[in-house]
Amino acid sequence: MKHLQDIAIVTHCVPDLAAERESWSRLLGYAAVAEGQLSQELAEVWDTPADRGQRWVLMAPASGAGVYLRLVETPTRAGYWPPVTWGWNATEVLVQDPDALARKLEHSPLQRFGGPGDLYQHPKAPRAMQVLSAAGAMLYFTRIQPGGSRYGLHGARTEVDRIFNVVLGGPSLDDLRAFYSEVMGLRVSDPMPFTMTLAAQACNAPADTLFPICVAPLRARHSILELDEYPENAQPRARQSGALPGGMSMVSFHVPDIEAIPVQLRAAARHINEMPYNGRRVAVCEGPAGEWLELVERCGNEAA
Repeated sequence: MKHLQDIAIVTHCVPDLAAERESWSRLLGYAAVAEGQLSQELAEVWDTPADRGQRWVLMAPASGAGVYLRLVETPTRAGYWPPVTWGWNATEVLVQDPDALARKLEHSPLQRFGGPGDLYQHPKAPRAMQVLSAAGAMLYFTRIQPGGSRYGLHGARTEVDRIFNVVLGGPSLDDLRAFYSEVMGLRVSDPMPFTMTLAAQACNAPADTLFPICVAPLRARHSILELDEYPENAQPRARQSGALPGGMSMVSFHVPDIEAIPVQLRAAARHINEMPYNGRRVAVCEGPAGEWLELVERCGNEAA
């Protein structure tokens, strides 16, 4: 059974909520749709008592797509990349024109460190650039042309659109593949060796290091999950007791039935009324690289 159906929310811990929010709003066209302080109910579901009361904002793209970015202010958990660590490491966003966006981001808090460039040699190849946010989050901004994705992904509807891919790194691709295929029910591709100069630099590895990667489609033509095996130079992400992991701390996925997933939850699932859950049941589990997955249960009459 396919348990993970789509990306719902990507959560980043940031040291300065106002600054990060301003960058996403002014430069990338994202709008705040909800904000507040981390409630006791959600802190209990996450098992993060140390983060109760932390300020957060939920942001959505100009296209109105229901894939959200959540920024949580955690001043003691600053940038985490580079060096790269195990866990969630990159948030990939659809854009219409990465070259125009690169010009727009010049002299801004969003620091371009790679691209824009085609991902491979083909007239319809995706074109992308890599950016570091002020908080140290690695962001990919990618253009997909009609017919230019082997997974049938649709392109951006606005200058900067929704998150469509999240990148996970760990010490063993075999362990990642087993978890996301056998436990989460995804169709995971065979490993493909890639040279990723920037990732090698972040791992303090030679520039010609080959990274075995796999891709797992989530909702058809909508989103994917990338699994990367990092060289031994990479290490686990530092944790604070009772708190969210630093940096790109958690990815939330829609699921049909939390109880059907054979994982150990950090705390019992419960209904959360605040946006964007709107009464759905929520729980959190951890994957093999220490990554946190928030499981957001769809309502019975809610389309996948």
